[in-house]
Amino acid sequence: MTTTPSRKIVVFSGGSAANSLVDVFNELIERNNCTLSYIIPISDSGGSSSELIRVFGGPGVGDIRSRLVRLIPSTNAPVLHFFNHRLPSSSVQASAEFPTLLDLTSPLYHPIPAPQALLIRSVLSHLHLEILKRIRPPSSTFNFQSASIGNLFLTGARLLTGSFESAIYLLAIIGGVDESRTAVLPAIVSNFTHHISAGLTDGTIITGENAISHPNAPTALPESPN
Repeated sequence: MTTTPSRKIVVFSGGSAANSLVDVFNELIERNNCTLSYIIPISDSGGSSSELIRVFGGPGVGDIRSRLVRLIPSTNAPVLHFFNHRLPSSSVQASAEFPTLLDLTSPLYHPIPAPQALLIRSVLSHLHLEILKRIRPPSSTFNFQSASIGNLFLTGARLLTGSFESAIYLLAIIGGVDESRTAVLPAIVSNFTHHISAGLTDGTIITGENAISHPNAPTALPESPN
């Protein structure tokens, strides 16, 4: 008879930085017969997350997507590869590849079972519809450069269901993540954008995760004179 684990582990971490520890935590929960929850921030403001926030608002999905994809088992490699894929860095090539995700002609779909592929396509098609509602070419367009498909999917699922938690659940189910043992939870349950800020000793405030970790200008203060 299978017993429900009574002990629980909670890990507060960022996105990709702690992905190397996932195997360690998996061994830990197996050895101790317990469950594990990852609490992940929603303040990611870099990469393709920044473009999704610019157009749709909402939480930064990059760190959540990174952990979810890391938890997809190797037995579901085609789905893992799909959600890990990024569109080309060329704007022209990226804009040309995205439609192949909508008409199922992308080779990324070929090894994925039809029910899963059709569900993914439906979510991405809804995202495309929402993009068309918001952009006004040529002055306003959506930048698909280096866009993470996983990020696009999570945003599309959130817009479709009205719930970020539901979007996370949907990606986890498609990816085969065992949510009875391992859960990925947003640090703040919200459909709005949240940023972190850092205060420097000179009184300067830097807002935005990307601005803090990848500043455009040096932020180190000169050494005080002796």
